[in-house]
Amino acid sequence: MQNPAKNVYLIHGWAANHHIFDDLVPRLPADWRIHTPDLPGHGAAPFGGTFDVAAAADTLAAQIDEPACILGWSLGGQVALYLAARHPKKVRALCLTASFARFQAAPDYPEGLSNPALAKMVALFGQDYHKYMKQFLQLQFLYAKDQQPILEKILPDIVKHGAPAALQAALDAVAAADARAFLPQIAAPALLIFGGKDSITPPRMGEYLHRHLPHSELHIIEKAAHAPFLTHAAQFAAWLADFFNRC
Repeated sequence: MQNPAKNVYLIHGWAANHHIFDDLVPRLPADWRIHTPDLPGHGAAPFGGTFDVAAAADTLAAQIDEPACILGWSLGGQVALYLAARHPKKVRALCLTASFARFQAAPDYPEGLSNPALAKMVALFGQDYHKYMKQFLQLQFLYAKDQQPILEKILPDIVKHGAPAALQAALDAVAAADARAFLPQIAAPALLIFGGKDSITPPRMGEYLHRHLPHSELHIIEKAAHAPFLTHAAQFAAWLADFFNRC
């Protein structure tokens, strides 16, 4: 009897939309059922005026018709954590890449950032989304210059929707959300992929997740930054396919 096709959701990060995965999707197994929704107020998704990570997870859960494997990048990874905690029967496995349990540092969480630079990016993205999204992505490719054609291929579709309506609200949600308390209760196996050159979500954030998620494995791509699925796409896709196919 043939195994049913994997049900897979790819969840983008702050200030982006589902087109960020346009290069990754063709690299994944052809028999997977792949969904790439936009988070509220990003891409073509409507914005109700507020952004809440738990509510975004609940909205996603309502779209999932059978247990799914969830890839979350950056903010999308935290949405995936809330999804796994609040709707465990919907989640077969997780892949969290360049993500976090909590973004900002705290006395009991030195892994976070003490002075997030993302706040400065709100004004820049709002001023000229195409220009600053291109600069942001170019920074990710500093250590993978041979992959630059990927950037030129995906950028037009990423920026065609303009700056996300939820730009500030989603950043506020990043600052407020904290998944640490429920990490030990997440039963789904989790693949963690981080970039050694990532200054937004440094590897120490992945190491924290690895210590507190009971069924996790951690890979660090030393020359990747904040978007390893773009800059090291072949390696990333191979790890992801192997992990999800084992779950």
